[in-house]
Amino acid sequence: MQSTSNIVSLHKTGRPEVAPTQSHSEQRTEVRQSCGERMFIQITQAGDKKLVGTTLSCQTVDASPHGIKFLVSEFVPIGCLLDLWVDDQSRPGKFFLSGDVRWTQKVGEHNTLVGVRLQEGLATDIESWKDLYAASATA
Repeated sequence: MQSTSNIVSLHKTGRPEVAPTQSHSEQRTEVRQSCGERMFIQITQAGDKKLVGTTLSCQTVDASPHGIKFLVSEFVPIGCLLDLWVDDQSRPGKFFLSGDVRWTQKVGEHNTLVGVRLQEGLATDIESWKDLYAASATA
């Protein structure tokens, strides 16, 4: 029996230069900081039930206490709920976060930018995440 994996890696073509569109910038309520951390997402809820459980390798583009934008090689529909594991190189371990996809934007032939609003949750690292961004905003 052949095993199949839901993990998809980011194309090895490198990270294209991307700029946010005006409509995305206008919706921001917090200053976002550029980053380039490795991240994995898993789709936990989606209109297309075949997507649930899919795990994708991504790269963060920018983040704030309540949001994150990342680059991924697969399409992730608006409205999906995600679990996110962000590997912050400045500290050991990963942040476990949850969020919902608010917007997507195709970038080039193989990549998509995805904007996620992070959600509060007892079983997540959202408080540590917000503390990290609050501390770096005052530094």
